[in-house]
Amino acid sequence: MPIPNVTIRWAQNQATCQWCEQLVEPGSAMVAVFYWNKGADGRRWNTQKCFHPECWLRQGYDYLEKNPFTPYIRGRKKANITKEQRKQRYLITRRFHSLVQRRANLSNGSKPLISLRLECQMADLMLEMQKLGGVPKKWVEKL
Repeated sequence: MPIPNVTIRWAQNQATCQWCEQLVEPGSAMVAVFYWNKGADGRRWNTQKCFHPECWLRQGYDYLEKNPFTPYIRGRKKANITKEQRKQRYLITRRFHSLVQRRANLSNGSKPLISLRLECQMADLMLEMQKLGGVPKKWVEKL
């Protein structure tokens, strides 16, 4: 849908209000909504809709009633943990990703016992992390 240009101006000619379907008389205030398309889809079309200023506001308020306000929450939810627990989680995270990196540096299948030992240590760190507020979802994929 193209982005409309919305202006308020004096009506030069008689037009029909798109909201109340009554006439907008020449010389009275009117809101003109001009939809334009430069032909990006192969067709070229332009459309203008006229509104009484009051009807323009009414249709805006009607839209807001149908779509109530919902606050936008940025970021993720913060865990209710203490600073000490946060520090412990940070240290466990560093150890976990260190083990992931060490396991990735092993050549595939050459040292299965070392790889198994690293995975056991990763599982132990996941159990520790569970006590401190839960295990991150991506950790399960890395195990």
